[in-house]
Amino acid sequence: MNDIKLTSDKIGKKEVKKLRQKLLKDFLHTFPLDSLQGMTLEQYTNLNKDDSFCYWLESRTYELGSIWGGSSYKFGIYEYRIKTNIHNTKFISDEKYAWYARYNKPTAQEAFNVVKNAIIKIATNASKRNFETLDTITELGEGYRWKIAFLYSNNQLVPIYKKDMLVKLATHFGLAGAKAMPISKLQAFLMQQKGDKDIFDYYEELLTILKELDYVQTTEATNEAEDNINKQYW
Repeated sequence: MNDIKLTSDKIGKKEVKKLRQKLLKDFLHTFPLDSLQGMTLEQYTNLNKDDSFCYWLESRTYELGSIWGGSSYKFGIYEYRIKTNIHNTKFISDEKYAWYARYNKPTAQEAFNVVKNAIIKIATNASKRNFETLDTITELGEGYRWKIAFLYSNNQLVPIYKKDMLVKLATHFGLAGAKAMPISKLQAFLMQQKGDKDIFDYYEELLTILKELDYVQTTEATNEAEDNINKQYW
């Protein structure tokens, strides 16, 4: 979709809020923080499309902020149905998985260990509100990184992950020089504007502001530019 679309336009704000609260509770029940160390590659990415960590992040928790679209490489490693990028040196693949060559890991399991360690670092720091640390974690793309952070932050972040959207909102609220700031600073500023509002009520307000400002997304993808080389959907 190109424009900001509000689910509440269809089913009402109270129902949407309950839906979002339940989605967050269900995700944390399925992938609690203390279970991430034991997460397997098969639990992280598979072709069942209903129970993997990647599927939860992109599809099942869509209402908790979108990271939809773009390449599956945004997950760092993924199980593919059709092998692509055979001659692209930025990626490595075996008979089942594909991953970033920049991890400098020859096997899927070793590459997954890089990804999993990054996820644990993101989730742990988010749970402790060490949000500035998240700006320095480069193994995963910005949008994916900050969605993971939101899910484990105990509602201490805004569930919007695309930087230009955050910049537009922060500028709307009067923050000068927002474009040059890291996401942690933008998030902190926007959370200051929340006051004592429920996070999902506030999220709905922010989406409405973006819609009223005629913000048009050219893509829902929040992965880095290199991810757009090949749009392999899974």
